[in-house]
Amino acid sequence: MSQRPPFQALFRSSPNAYLLLDPELRILDANQAYLKLTARTLDEIVGQRVHEAFAADPQAPETTHVEELLGSFARVLRNKSIDTLPVIRYSIAVRTERGVAYEDRYWSATHTPILDDRGEVSAILQHTMDITELQSLKASLRSVESLGQPLQQIEAAIMSRAKLMQDEGNQLRQLFAQAPGFVCFLRGPDHVFELVNEAYQQLTGYRPLIGKRVSDGLPELEGQGFIELMDQVYRSGEPYVGKGMRTLLQRRLGAEPEEVYLDFVFQPIVERDGRTSGIFVQGSDVTEQHLSQQELYEHREHLEELVRERSRELLRSEAERRVAEAALMQSQKLEAVGKLTGGIAHDFNNMLQIIGGNLQLLRRNLGADETAQRRLDSAVGGVEKGARLASQLLAFASRQPLQPQDVDLGELLSQMSELLSGALGRAVQMDIDIEPELWLVFADVGNLQAAILNLAVNARDAMASGGAMSIRVRNRSLGADQLSGQPTAAAGSYVELSVSDEGEGMAPDVLDRAFEPFFTTRQNANASGLGLSMVYGFVRQSGGFVELDSKVGGGTAVRVYLPVATGIDSAERAKGSDAPVAQRESGGMVNSSSGADEVSPQHDLHKGLAILFVEDDPTLRMLTGEVMEELGHDVCPCDSAEVALEMLEQRRFDVLLTDVGLAGMSGIELVRQARSRDSSLSVVIASGYSINARDEGLADLRTMLKPYDIHQVRTLLDDIRVERGAGGKG
Repeated sequence: MSQRPPFQALFRSSPNAYLLLDPELRILDANQAYLKLTARTLDEIVGQRVHEAFAADPQAPETTHVEELLGSFARVLRNKSIDTLPVIRYSIAVRTERGVAYEDRYWSATHTPILDDRGEVSAILQHTMDITELQSLKASLRSVESLGQPLQQIEAAIMSRAKLMQDEGNQLRQLFAQAPGFVCFLRGPDHVFELVNEAYQQLTGYRPLIGKRVSDGLPELEGQGFIELMDQVYRSGEPYVGKGMRTLLQRRLGAEPEEVYLDFVFQPIVERDGRTSGIFVQGSDVTEQHLSQQELYEHREHLEELVRERSRELLRSEAERRVAEAALMQSQKLEAVGKLTGGIAHDFNNMLQIIGGNLQLLRRNLGADETAQRRLDSAVGGVEKGARLASQLLAFASRQPLQPQDVDLGELLSQMSELLSGALGRAVQMDIDIEPELWLVFADVGNLQAAILNLAVNARDAMASGGAMSIRVRNRSLGADQLSGQPTAAAGSYVELSVSDEGEGMAPDVLDRAFEPFFTTRQNANASGLGLSMVYGFVRQSGGFVELDSKVGGGTAVRVYLPVATGIDSAERAKGSDAPVAQRESGGMVNSSSGADEVSPQHDLHKGLAILFVEDDPTLRMLTGEVMEELGHDVCPCDSAEVALEMLEQRRFDVLLTDVGLAGMSGIELVRQARSRDSSLSVVIASGYSINARDEGLADLRTMLKPYDIHQVRTLLDDIRVERGAGGKG
């Protein structure tokens, strides 16, 4: 298909005279035919107002009807419709050999508004014809008629002029047909098609439209609001501009209407008397642009949704990170407090050891003084209470001595039900719910019972006026995603013990400190603040974890998770307690070493041992050293591991008895180095907490828990003496 020439080329090459003006009536452009007709150049007139470029004859102003010309332009600007001056007398200046002269001429002018997208006049196109000759012919006709002369010459001139006007009309129709947008002209209130261009026919499926009403030619427009808009424009005389209007048009015969989007203007055609005679429709098909914009919008919405989803994921991730970070900080804080507490308990045990040892030595010299004996018993009672406090602190620090075994938690609770009922009192209604086929846990029975009792008493104390307390036991399989708040816990199988109450609950600041030792909100109830601390330390030492769920006015739930006991795990953990360990039970020392009864009858049980005693506390070193010397042993006291190693180089010893916590090299490291030098050496480590020989990589390791008494020291050394005699080490 051949390319259509642009409108500018048609404007330039048209044989008809055209002048283009802006709304201020300044000349924007003129074609060659116009310049030739008015004997002007474009540079002479462009930028000037039309009535200034063609000023009136100052000598004969009546020959130039400027006001009539300006009146036509005013109507175009006001009505936004075509205005015609069939005949206007307007003299113009021409250059002659004698200078500038004014020629009296007659013109026929058509002024057409050019509207922008808003329906406002952006320019005025003036089509001008010089009809001076026609006026002269009319005058001649009248003269001829009066003289009775022939009319052939006049008739020929009229035919020539008519042909010229016909050519001009054909040119305009050609421009109308070749317009790039769709254009049509609708006549009358019924909107009858009079003119349609190629683009309009292509848009509507090349249906025969000329002479038909819009409702008949395009019946699918019924109910879409366009005919109603045309009625409104025709009645009001006001144009209507539509942007991206959705339209359903039948573009192929027999096919369903297609969805198209149109930009258009309904421009009313207003006659000189103000009456609307029709509607000029001009527009363009913007379906492709609309679909592209819609696709772009959908892509943008999809992208924004992806961004929103990613933002939500980041927020969730950030929230989870903050929860995990807070849990880790809380765990690290409690770990740090636990280490500090363990150190304090160690030093406290040393002091109790000194006090208790001296009290035991004093008991020998009291004789029958009952008052002194009573006071001594009171002091010993204080030492025992201090020992229990130290044990509680060690429980929080996860350093208490444990004897774990497979435990059925449901059966244990059933056995404790009477004890719990007595501890809770009648004001508390206890409800125990145990899941059938409960898994076994691997834990120390005594400490587990104490933990359950502590949780129950705490729940009772939280309900000052009584209430319901619930104990639930459930099997739980926890994945890593469920342990975000427990950074030190491992995924796996647990048994959950939940104790909940209907009490006053905890504020957030109280909840953060609930596990800290000595922290309590019941200052007047003589509470120690060690109940939850002991539970926390015991559960951590048993490989589990504790969760607290509480809010003010909503009660509190404490959930304890203990790892499930498996056959392999239980057997492996049992191996850790194979080494001989001296443990405190009911205030005494029990020797767990094997072979203690295999004493050779020929061995001298009264022969003393050579003991290397390492203790950095001078008072305790002196006290324990004196006790062992009184028992008949050869004691070499040292204040550090480094001095002890030097003594081992100088002489041979039967026993190395060392404190675990020494300044400089620890007691554990001292034992390792001493064993490497003398494998027959019997070793004992004194500590406030239990030490697992298997974990430390040491065989035949004995431990003596502080505070210990003279009888425990005697029993331990006697057992070692018997063992060494039976094994031929002495």
